[in-house]
Amino acid sequence: MPDDATTREEDLRQLLTDAIEVQLAALSAGVGFWTDWITQTSEFINSATKTLASINAPDHQTKDSILELVDAGRASLRAMTEIPRNTATRFIEELDKRQSESTPTPSAARKSSASASAASSTATKRAARPRPKRAGRAKA
Repeated sequence: MPDDATTREEDLRQLLTDAIEVQLAALSAGVGFWTDWITQTSEFINSATKTLASINAPDHQTKDSILELVDAGRASLRAMTEIPRNTATRFIEELDKRQSESTPTPSAARKSSASASAASSTATKRAARPRPKRAGRAKA
């Protein structure tokens, strides 16, 4: 019975650890999303402000200014449509990084196995096993 309790405890610990890793990766990717969005929006605002300033200049070419504004809008839209894809990639990379950081190294697993073998060989084998890949984490 103690092995079942240890197994359940280890499963619960693993579940909570995975949930925290996902939450941290999502928060990190979310910060990246808003950072990219603010950067792109600021660039468009700066470009549009310069274009509007040139329209008010005494020797302005309205046609050229409007074309510049349209080009800046297109470039901004292209960049904005890439933000969700970049965020998803960042999320997956963050999950992979966190998973590799939390997976024990072979030498650490051997040390853990040797010191815990008297207590419970089942728990040691579970701790030394590599963590399974999460579903739906295909690289883009």
